Amino acid sequence: MPDTLKVGERVERVMVVSKKVRRDFSGGRFLLFQFNDRDGVLKGVWWDPTEEAETSVGVDDVVRVQGEITEYQGSLQLKVSWLEKLDRDEYDPSVFLPATPRDPEGLYEEIMQVIASIGSEPIQELLRAIFGDETFQEAFIRAPAAKAWHHSYIGGLAEHVRDMAAMARSAADIYPEVDRDLLLAGVLLHDIGKVEELTVTNHISYSDRGRLVGHIVLGVEMLDRRLAGMDGFPEETALRLKHMILSHHGLLEHGSPVLPMTIEGMLLHYLDNLDAQVRGALMALDRGGGEPGWTEYIKLLDRFLYRGGPDSPGGRDVNG
Repeated sequence: MPDTLKVGERVERVMVVSKKVRRDFSGGRFLLFQFNDRDGVLKGVWWDPTEEAETSVGVDDVVRVQGEITEYQGSLQLKVSWLEKLDRDEYDPSVFLPATPRDPEGLYEEIMQVIASIGSEPIQELLRAIFGDETFQEAFIRAPAAKAWHHSYIGGLAEHVRDMAAMARSAADIYPEVDRDLLLAGVLLHDIGKVEELTVTNHISYSDRGRLVGHIVLGVEMLDRRLAGMDGFPEETALRLKHMILSHHGLLEHGSPVLPMTIEGMLLHYLDNLDAQVRGALMALDRGGGEPGWTEYIKLLDRFLYRGGPDSPGGRDVNG
């Protein structure tokens, strides 16, 4: 968002408060804000705020904010002149969240085509039972794939899984020793727990079960519930599928309770990490902020990313 704003511009927007901090100084007090909407993030400062703003406005509240765009330490911020909290009936929650530019239903149809291509009858039957469920489909199409770093928007999960499936098909052609059906099933199932882990309102957050249990365990629980209703499903296949869900983060310190110990599990982890990191980096490159030609410092990657200038090959300089 900041790349569309100019110093001195007066703005009035309806946004979500994602951060709020009070600071005192010798001349009084001020509030530091971070506001969000589907266009991105805007930092703000309000000198001598109203008492209502200090006591009644909090994180996750939706506000109408007015002010002037200023520059502080090389970044744009909003010098707030007025802010008011809105009631639930005064705004549409969906306007605050970005969404995949692709057609979510089209992405889901591509996933169903992947299922149709699977040769193993038990695996195809299992996947049809899960992805053919209308309640699951509705939740899956809307779900993001993450809260912040990659695919953190409505439809992000379907986009992530569809793209991983495309890569998995190519990988199975390169490595014919890999069980193609098992790999594709792992791709489709590895993040199903995110439909229960993440909640989507006027922002993306974690459900209680998501915070306490996590999408890896939630995914295995969902798989177990489906397997319980299927007679004669091969035990070895069920074991391998559960292992792929449990190990797809790759390392114990990254949240997987076990390391990948099958070739399909290893490949699933690499494909997942590849798509997540590349998409996250592309999202960072497309956001405003940072010096010309560069992103802001990305803590997760422990580096800046180079956008290049507008005339350089592959340049993505959104700061002009």
